[in-house]
Amino acid sequence: MDMTNEELNFISDLFQVTVPSKLRDNHTLTLQSSIPANIAELLNNTKLTLLAEVGDYQLWFPLEIRIDKTGIVTPVLSAPEVIDTQGIKRCWRGGNLNIRSQDFEVESISSTGLFLKSTTQKAPLAIEQQIKLTLPNKKNITIDIKPVRFSKRGMAAKITHIHQGKEHLRAYLFEAHKRQNANLYESTNSL
Repeated sequence: MDMTNEELNFISDLFQVTVPSKLRDNHTLTLQSSIPANIAELLNNTKLTLLAEVGDYQLWFPLEIRIDKTGIVTPVLSAPEVIDTQGIKRCWRGGNLNIRSQDFEVESISSTGLFLKSTTQKAPLAIEQQIKLTLPNKKNITIDIKPVRFSKRGMAAKITHIHQGKEHLRAYLFEAHKRQNANLYESTNSL
């Protein structure tokens, strides 16, 4: 793994110890109730992920560390990316989703791609473009898509950029996965 000089300097600054030029004869013990600035800066600039495995799926939960003005650390979990590990690792794709768009019916979607069926007489999309989708929970997402394959049923497209609603899409896909695989999420703590 190659690191830039800026990254190396940042990490080395975190672990530098400043030693006073002269130690006092009467030492005192101090207790801090806040996180040291170097560690707080490290936590505020990190992107962490928690991995959970459920059946043949991996759930990658983004974890953000927030530190308030008083130094209290609060971990914030977001909706996970659901990865299907059967065969090859790829984003889980849900179907029968009832997602609305002006010109398309979304047959299936993942966080990296989708399959669209045209609902108009227009020619199929042949170039990368931006589309807006409305999830059943009334949340909107705006994405750039690039067609990768056409068939009689519709068009498969890669999501190249999510302008709006990335968290909404991940949360919606996670909820759809939980509904379709309810048996994987049942508690097994029965005695």
